[in-house]
This record gives sequence, structure tokens and C-alpha cells, in this order.
Amino acid sequence: MNTAESLRALLGPRYIDERDRLQRYEIPERGEPGHTSCALLPASEAELQQVLRLCNELKQKLVISAGRTGLVESQRPEGEAVLSLERLNRPLRFELADGRVFEFAPEASPEQGADALAAWWRDLGQPALTDARIEVQAGMAVDAVNEMLRPLSLMWPMEMGSTSAATVGACVANASAGANAVCYGTAAHLCETAWGYWGDGSAAGPCTATVWEAPKPSRLAVDSANVQPAWGLIGSQGLFGVVSRVRLRTCPLPAQREAVLLPVQDMPEAMRLLEFARDSFPGDVEEFEFMGRPAIELVREHQGAAFRWPFESQQIDAPFYLLLQVKSQDAEEDLAGELYDFLAGILEWPAERIGYAPLPVLKKLRHSITESSNARMRALGGGRLSFDTATPVAGFGEYLSDLERTLKAAHPQVQFVAFGHAGVGGAHLHLLGTREHPVAAHAAELVRLVFDVTQRHHGTFSAEHGVGPKWAGEFRRRAPERLRQALVDEKRRRDPNGILSPRSFGLLAPC
Repeated sequence: MNTAESLRALLGPRYIDERDRLQRYEIPERGEPGHTSCALLPASEAELQQVLRLCNELKQKLVISAGRTGLVESQRPEGEAVLSLERLNRPLRFELADGRVFEFAPEASPEQGADALAAWWRDLGQPALTDARIEVQAGMAVDAVNEMLRPLSLMWPMEMGSTSAATVGACVANASAGANAVCYGTAAHLCETAWGYWGDGSAAGPCTATVWEAPKPSRLAVDSANVQPAWGLIGSQGLFGVVSRVRLRTCPLPAQREAVLLPVQDMPEAMRLLEFARDSFPGDVEEFEFMGRPAIELVREHQGAAFRWPFESQQIDAPFYLLLQVKSQDAEEDLAGELYDFLAGILEWPAERIGYAPLPVLKKLRHSITESSNARMRALGGGRLSFDTATPVAGFGEYLSDLERTLKAAHPQVQFVAFGHAGVGGAHLHLLGTREHPVAAHAAELVRLVFDVTQRHHGTFSAEHGVGPKWAGEFRRRAPERLRQALVDEKRRRDPNGILSPRSFGLLAPC
């Protein structure tokens, strides 16, 4: 049998080769479409292992598909078959710290599973949930996991605009950060254990990573270009193997959350504010996000009459805005009053420059930036370059100021949009062109400029979205030789035929 026949014989109707059904696997959420001849949808971990073993025999290359929300083209096929984990989407078990376990029924709906888990816990007398764990298949969406945990007032704290589609396995494999990494760390740190299969089809796991400890401000907090081979499947972005299930650390849902939007004149001022906030709310600064004025204006333009401005005056104008969110586990604490006292008392912040709104309104403002940028890009017709960088928190403000000055001096016609996770030094950068001045005409120069400035400030060109094929060349140019060689060695050991993610990191040729 040829390759197609062999894979069809294994998977039956879950071998997809019809053109109309393949399109969803060829078109990522962001980026150019790819092309593939088939998509493979294993329905169990055992079947996933069979697929990998067969693809090794057939020398069939694979790209891994999950929520397809990534930015570095890892999920976009360029002739490879697509390995989709969408059928591995079940909760498996919930375990208390004392070892008592609840097993989810395989046939239960998510709602039924959440109700059954809550009933089990109540029947036990509502024991302490400290250090509880939930084990799920890798293809479960982040939001689906949190729906399971919410009746127990627990959460898996990944805060992203794409959590309805992003899967826990992909987040763990990518060491995704998100908005509240400043408090809880990345998905790698929030995963106690991961299991799956190496590229050659052999069993992988248990794989573990270190528990989150906030680094010193002079050190990088997030850096997905710095893969740790010792973590195995965790954080290695599908280079060595495929995550099939994970055991996740849970955290208590805060009894209270309060947030405000604050205008600042520059990002160095913003980072000083973060220091004060951490001193006043030790361990309880849950988010510290930044949005440049151009990002806010994109959202205002895109939403029109639906735009909600959280200040009493429409004239509040600043180069940057901060979303500061704090939490408390005490339902009786006057958290809103404490936040106001911190701002108005300790910082002497003018009351008219404190933006109040319900938390969902502030979150919507932050999470609408990419959608609004997409609309603006289409209207301008000049394309966009997107980056995901990070520097140490201690120098993050100076980094953004230097980067904006350098870009404006070299390419004043390019619109610079910056937003992201200031609490961990992470920046999402959009460079928008026009029909008259498309960014494609200067793409190589712009990429080099952004990454040179980032490197000058001791940062990384790949904060949380990974390296993938998109930044493979930059990884070869900028990563230390010892790291490149360590990944090559691990790739040869775990995926000797180069089956998985063959274009990611630019490691295929050395293997």
C-alpha cells in the first residue's frame, strides 16, 4: 500500500483528504495559508502512537495542529500531513492532594462532567482543594478546562484572548504566558506532568518542568527560544514529540478582582508603577498589561459606537495605558478601596486619571487589539509584520522607547502598534504598512532592526509564541551555539527521522 492507503487503513474516516474539509487545516487563524494532502485525526492516545510509528515507517512528515492560534507558522503545512489532536479533548481525572481521585465518565458532556465533579466533592464533605490537580487530554480547550473547575472555585490560570480555541496541550508545549503570567507563571510552570510520544513513536513521560518563581527584574521572565531539553515535551514546541495528556496544577479562583486603566507618559514610568504595586499588593498583582496609544485608537476606530472608554473625560490622552489588576482571597476585604488608596494616596494619582469600568469591559479593550489591527491592516492594504518579544522587566520601559525611536527614524511611514504583558517584559508588536509603503518592501530590514534593538536590551525575539518556521533563520543566527547543538542532539535522539515539525527552528538539515 502507498502512504495514503496505509494511513486510511489505520484511521478510516478520520483520515481526511477531501479538499473542502482540508481547508480548515491549511488556513491558520493568522498568517498565510499552507497546503496539505491529508489531515490525521487519532481518537485515542494508543491510536496517536500508531500514527507516529506508521509515519516513521513511511517517512511521512507531520505538522501538529491544535487550536491553530499560534503566530510562528508551526501549524501551517507546507506539504506535510497535518496531525490534529482535536479528538483528544476529554477530561480524565481530578485528584486531591490526599490522593482521592474522581474519574470523569468518558461519555459525559462538559457540563455533566463539571456537575459530577462538584457533586463528588460535596459528597466528600468539601475537603480542602489546595494542590489539587486535573488531568486532561491535550486537545481540550483552556476555557473548557476552566468550566470543569469553576464549580469548585478553582482555575487553570491562562489568560489569553484565544482561550476558547487554544488547547492546554499546545499551551504546555509552547510554554505560553498570557496576561497573568506575572502572577502564576507560564503554562509550562502550571503543568505538573505531561505525557505523550516522542517523534519515533516511543512513549514519552512523565515530563516535568520547574515550578514558577518570579525571576529577578534583571533576568528574562519568558523566552520560548530557550528550550530546555530536560523538560522533554514541555516547552519544546513539538520538536521532539507530541503531548497527549497533561496533569495541570490548579489555583483558587480569587474571591475578588479589581482593575483599573491608567494613562502614563512613558513605559519607564509604567515599570516604576509596577514596583510600587508589587510592594503594596505582594503576590496579588494578577495582571499588568500595557497598550500604546495607537493600539487604543485602533480599537476605538474598529468598535465605533460600541467603544467603552473607562474615563469620565474623553480627553484623557497619553502615550501608553496600563491595565492593573489585583486580587484577593478574602471576600470581605475592601479591595476596591485599597486599590484606590494605593493610587490616590501612595502614588498621588489624580482621580480623573483612574479609568474605572467592569472588569469584562477592560479585558475586552485589551483583547480587541489584534482584531482591530487586522481590520486596520486590511483597510491600509500594506500588510503587517507581527512580533512577540521580551526583555528583562528592569529595562522594559527603556527598550520600548528605544525601539519606537529607532523605528520612526528609519521608517517613519510604518505605523508602530505595541501592547502586551509588561509584568513579564513581554511585547506584542505590529508594524503596519500602507498601499504606498507596504511593509513587505522592507521586511528583512524591519525584522533585523526590531531584533537587533531587542538583543541590545538583553531580550529575546521569541517571548511566548515559540520559534516555529517563521523565526527559524533568526534562531540559527542568534541562539547560542551550545543551545542549537543541544536541540539538534535531542532531535536526533527523539525524532531520528525528522518526522515532527520538520521546518521549526531550522533543525531539519542538521538531522
